[in-house]
Amino acid sequence: MGSCGGDSSSPAPTIQIDYIAGAHEPVLTRGERFVIEGFGFGDAPGVVLFTRVGGGTIESPVADSSWTSFVIATTVPDSAAAGRVGFGIETAAGTRLTATINVLPQPAFDPATLTWMSRGTFPGATSGIALAVAQFPGTTTLTTSLYSAGGAEPPALAPDSISGRRVYVARVTNGGAGAIGTWTPTRLLPAARAFATAVVGTPFNSRFRGNALYVMGGLDSLGRAQSSVYAADVTADSVSTAFTPLEPLPAPRAGALAVIRQGRIYLLGGTDSLGRPQSTVYTGRIGADGHIDGWFVQPPLAGVRAYGAAVARAGRVFTVGGVIDSVPPGGGLDAGTQRVVTGDTAAVSTLSGFFTGGWGAGPALLPEGRSQFALFDLDSIVLVVGGMYAGAASNSAETLAATVVNDSVGPFTGPVGTNRIADLMCLTEPAGTLVGPAGISWQELDGTRRGLLVGGLDLASQGRRSCAWGW
Repeated sequence: MGSCGGDSSSPAPTIQIDYIAGAHEPVLTRGERFVIEGFGFGDAPGVVLFTRVGGGTIESPVADSSWTSFVIATTVPDSAAAGRVGFGIETAAGTRLTATINVLPQPAFDPATLTWMSRGTFPGATSGIALAVAQFPGTTTLTTSLYSAGGAEPPALAPDSISGRRVYVARVTNGGAGAIGTWTPTRLLPAARAFATAVVGTPFNSRFRGNALYVMGGLDSLGRAQSSVYAADVTADSVSTAFTPLEPLPAPRAGALAVIRQGRIYLLGGTDSLGRPQSTVYTGRIGADGHIDGWFVQPPLAGVRAYGAAVARAGRVFTVGGVIDSVPPGGGLDAGTQRVVTGDTAAVSTLSGFFTGGWGAGPALLPEGRSQFALFDLDSIVLVVGGMYAGAASNSAETLAATVVNDSVGPFTGPVGTNRIADLMCLTEPAGTLVGPAGISWQELDGTRRGLLVGGLDLASQGRRSCAWGW
């Protein structure tokens, strides 16, 4: 992993755009708030320029408080042209700077019309899989690739069942309505990991000009949480270099709640090496050389939690569900385990990505405590699918949906959708109530939201589900 350097003999510029939404060439959605970083913008506000639908440009005025000499905060206009388009700023002094961004439309997603379809079999482990997505924009294309790392083999989830070192890559089929190509085996992780978390850093979501897959924390082959961070260069179809260790987490964590936003990774909670949920919050930024710029300890959660999920917006991070009791590897299947209905929340700086204050205990987001589910962040809608909850035995609420307005997540209600994964076939039998599946979501070039759910354990039969489903 490396970065591109400039010509040191060139005169230093007096005005420059360094990063847009924490990246070199970000993928942004109409209506999305973001920050432009650089220097020499001047203290008097100017305008931000977007390519307009139909040609020409549209000016997006910026409030006085959102324009400084180093930072400009603005929003993608609804009339901004979609695709790989020109973008820039004009200072109050009349100086113009241009750059390239990728703009996607923002179509509505209606949870009531959600229809699950089989996406074939998955060749790897069936639980505790770390899934990540990367998108590679072209002039008129948007290539989407999925990466899976590690995992465990239920039903026992005993320490010796954690055998996942394999990493797979699959492409989303262009024009295939969310269909997935063949999962191709690539490099092995240096050691087995399950219930880790993974992200892909690219020039389109970070300060790194390369492309790298990061696998963080997780359980080792003995079922003990680890602090390791492994990274390898990737392409849209492969892992092109061996995994190497990077800056480790401050403490071992498995089943952490993790998200990436504008080049910064957040790891929230998770269990320690004894299976005890924690309230710790760590954040690290993917640097220009592909390394993590250090893991910084942030204000702790309002309470401990693990095996839940998190949602990040421009100015706020939320937690959803999880367990608060000590649990066996993977979270266990004990109906008596205390599971969370609330969602903690804290504000973050849109510039630094650090938290600007402590966490507050939010309202009851879930109708009943839930853990070990998949979460799909679809911008204005968030879905939770599967997992352990009071009604899991009868699968009474397989998929729930919540509405997101600005930086606020509403209560989850449901069930939603036209069908259930539980009733779809996985090889020769129905999928059943899935506990511990992995989920990932992405946007197509026209803005359509897609999602994929992989693996899990059928709670009723204790059978492994080496299949995938999506929409």
